[in-house]
Amino acid sequence: MQNEKLHNLRHSLAHILASAVLEAFPKAQLGVGPVIEHGFYYDFLLPRALTPEDLNRLEKRMRELIRQKLEFRREEKTFKEAKRFFEEKNQPFKVELVADIEKHGTTVFKDITGDQGSEKEKPSHVSIYHTGKFVDLCRGGHVNNTSEIKTDAFKLEKTSGAYWRGDQKNPQMQRIYGLAFETKEQLEKHIQLQEELAKRDHRVLGPKLGLFLFNELSPGIPFYQPKGMIVRNELEKFVREISYGPGYSEVKLPQMFDAELWKTSGHWQHFKEDMFTFKIEGKDFALKPMNCPGHMLLFKQGLYSYKDLPLRLAEMNTLFRNELSGALGGMTRVRAFAQDDCHIFLTPDQVANEVAELLKRTQKIYKIFNMKIEDVYLATMPEKALGSKEEWNKAENALAAALKKAKWKYQLNPGDGAFYGPKIDMKIKDSLGRQWQLATIQLDFQQPKRFGLEYVDKDGSKKTPIVIHRALLGSYERFMGILIEQFAGAFPLWLSPVQVSILPISKKQNKYAKAVEKELNSLVPGIRLELDDRDESIGKKIREAQMNKSPYMLILGEKEMKSKKISIRTRSQKDLGAMLLKKFAEKVRQEILKKQ
Repeated sequence: MQNEKLHNLRHSLAHILASAVLEAFPKAQLGVGPVIEHGFYYDFLLPRALTPEDLNRLEKRMRELIRQKLEFRREEKTFKEAKRFFEEKNQPFKVELVADIEKHGTTVFKDITGDQGSEKEKPSHVSIYHTGKFVDLCRGGHVNNTSEIKTDAFKLEKTSGAYWRGDQKNPQMQRIYGLAFETKEQLEKHIQLQEELAKRDHRVLGPKLGLFLFNELSPGIPFYQPKGMIVRNELEKFVREISYGPGYSEVKLPQMFDAELWKTSGHWQHFKEDMFTFKIEGKDFALKPMNCPGHMLLFKQGLYSYKDLPLRLAEMNTLFRNELSGALGGMTRVRAFAQDDCHIFLTPDQVANEVAELLKRTQKIYKIFNMKIEDVYLATMPEKALGSKEEWNKAENALAAALKKAKWKYQLNPGDGAFYGPKIDMKIKDSLGRQWQLATIQLDFQQPKRFGLEYVDKDGSKKTPIVIHRALLGSYERFMGILIEQFAGAFPLWLSPVQVSILPISKKQNKYAKAVEKELNSLVPGIRLELDDRDESIGKKIREAQMNKSPYMLILGEKEMKSKKISIRTRSQKDLGAMLLKKFAEKVRQEILKKQ
């Protein structure tokens, strides 16, 4: 989470940008300009498309405005006054936002929330901010004066298209993104990281390494290639062995259900716009966006006592979500995906131990991938939620008790729970210093009750179970995209599509190379080998093996053939020298086994 000073600095720069845009394009209509992870953006309806030269000119003008030491002055207006004010300035989007605040107490978009109040406590006025000649609808906060902003610590980064309010039916605006930090050094460090990430972009490396492709005839759904399926299968194997672990039963349920299931679960009311819905013989159906309602239905068809709980049901079936085309982004935002998903049905007194064990398991998982759990949040009851406040308090207290039992420090994230229950979210830091929202553990008191689930307790009475929703890696697609970038495509040995490349120097060593391949297969069953016996130079073979990110290359020449040894080189060009094949096989076997 950003500190308040940095947040206010970035928010202030969004206003300075809008001021510069209005000077360059007096008839521009203003959308919204929120703070984002590394800076800010602002949406504009403009008379023409922006060019890179426009960004340079706007950035220069922003610096000139900052040097004028402009104050940010707050003023409150009634809804009527604010609407009239923005109508006179020909700013219809601002008029619409004022009307939203008047009606709902808040302005809600698909990707941001710009509260000026809340549904429960609607404001009687709205606030606007004056910065020099520029005036904007805003709740704050800002710096007091532009002299607090360093002119060399921000940069306009790029533009993109964005529909007003994220709805394709609305006008398409131009979004200008800006980077902003407290110091020039922080900005330069971030830009260097972005340049490194551009080299590692999974959308480029994935197709280049033969892992996956995308096609416009099936937007947002990856085409896994053979090597990509190897990585995917290894991740699934990892999940079955470590993420699930003992005590789980894997199931596979239908991928589409009658709308009645989604109405019972609450998804039809709260999640319908993100689902693929259609009619069959006049009845509403939907492809499943998540597994939980189907697992509730499966539990309902059985008979269980307290002795059967916890019951842990796991599923890796494909899920579908109707993401906007503009929101799709390689493997990290797709329309079809699968998760290391589980639902655990249990009694109230089992919750703390179960969640504590899940937290321990999560730590183990991310250590293997050289990632660190950095921030932990307990997300509480949102405004639109199922169930009573009393039930939510009980669920939130149960998760807090589990975190305490596991001795984990955490922060509250008020109002960010799922509509059916609170959750523990974890921000994971990869080896590049990036944070990801991956693991989540959610507690659900609502769906079991809505589905009428029961188990027989010790005293013979029927009770409603509690359900834990847990996904520790999240979606395979997103996690795979993150791993490609973290390792720059050079996966650890156990994940690599090709683990060892066998490279004979000339045709004279081809027979020996095939014998090495056969023996290595017998010494390390299942090892993934690639024999390159083409009539090409050894230099070319080595370069191609390195480009394909092969962890080990066995160089076989006349000397190796005579000594019955192998010469080993790594993809980082480290020469490990000559070695007996059996010794190398044991080294590789241990490295795979320990997931080093």
